[in-house]
Amino acid sequence: MNGALEHSDQPDPDAIKMFVGQIPRSWSEKELKELFEPYGAVYQINILRDRSQNPPQSKGCCFVTFYTRKAALEAQNALHNIKTLTGMHHPIQMKPADSEKSNAVEDRKLFIGMVSKKCNENDIRVMFSAFGQIEECRILRGPDGLSRGCAFVTFSTRAMAQNAIKAMHQSQTMEGCSSPIVVKFADTQKDKEQRRLQQQLAQQMQQLNSATTWGSLTGLGGLTPQYLALLQQAASSGNLGAFSGIQQMAAGTAASSNASAMNSLTSLGTLQGLAGATVGLNNINALAGMAALNGGLGGAGLTNGTAGTMDALTQAYSGIQQYAAAALPTLYSQSLLQQQGAAGSQKEGPEGANLFIYHLPQEFGDQDLLQMFMPFGNVVSAKVFIDKQTNLSKCFGFVSYDNPVSAQAAIQAMNGFQIGMKRLKVQLKRSKNDSKPY
Repeated sequence: MNGALEHSDQPDPDAIKMFVGQIPRSWSEKELKELFEPYGAVYQINILRDRSQNPPQSKGCCFVTFYTRKAALEAQNALHNIKTLTGMHHPIQMKPADSEKSNAVEDRKLFIGMVSKKCNENDIRVMFSAFGQIEECRILRGPDGLSRGCAFVTFSTRAMAQNAIKAMHQSQTMEGCSSPIVVKFADTQKDKEQRRLQQQLAQQMQQLNSATTWGSLTGLGGLTPQYLALLQQAASSGNLGAFSGIQQMAAGTAASSNASAMNSLTSLGTLQGLAGATVGLNNINALAGMAALNGGLGGAGLTNGTAGTMDALTQAYSGIQQYAAAALPTLYSQSLLQQQGAAGSQKEGPEGANLFIYHLPQEFGDQDLLQMFMPFGNVVSAKVFIDKQTNLSKCFGFVSYDNPVSAQAAIQAMNGFQIGMKRLKVQLKRSKNDSKPY
């Protein structure tokens, strides 16, 4: 039996295979069976063993399958994080095995849109029953009990749901509907959270684009670190008098674009004072906050006036250009990509400013990569690696900044960031010197 206790008959179709951790390494299947059987008949127990040892030693965890789903859930309720076995320092950990998650409800649940409001649940069941067993069918209804023209259908398996999508999506236009029927997988909780974050980002971008009192955003590209320090002081102290200092500095500069940008900011300060010091401060805090993100600085650091602070702020200054360029991402990225193409080779930044990005979506190109990493600093190069034979993306790329601070900010924000079903892996490119023994 290869170390497993099995029975000749099969468990129920909805039985769950459970992973169990925090069990003594000295225990065999016999002791485990005695532990689990009070909750129901056990179909199979498999102890995970380290095969590199002779004889193979228990890893202190196992898989158990009860004949019934009910028994597995009762065992989990009684043991998980509750019972601590002899010789162990932590309570038993018991949860459905990863293989069980492949049949999670969210992987089998369909959203049906553009449904005739005359249809009831039975009509939807009849429409989709040809593709397999339906566990649940529900039409969304308003407070008045009337259909909203959409429904959810949950099949027994993901394969059934996929077949339904292939056959039914946009296959017909139902009575009273303006478009063909929509059949797709229902949004998961992760999808909803990601969409919420995207909406927040879009709103912030829209606020930035519509902030006409900022004047020409491209004029902000010429701001010096001293301007940024004064901006931070004005924002953190709430003292609008600090804007007079900014205005004086703007008046003293030869570049008319800088003066224009500063006058816009001064008028913003005046408007903000009249409006109750809310909207304007938010915008300035956003600007100064972006500098802090790129330079790793807090509000206090910017007011110290030390040489080290200004050095860091000088590095952070490059990131403010990206924040200004965010309102014009297409023009900015096209310009950089044209420069990158003209160079003919991969341009790198200084030591510690070059990143590898893994697990990119297949459809991502250089411009998508650039726009994703622009908010963290001045990007000097963004390249998705392409397979020369297939001309398809290899799903990894390379981004270089002009300073290491921006690279670290990008790693903090983007490593593990989920796009669709993938999570980005963002890490520093290893130095050529790292491989040397000295």
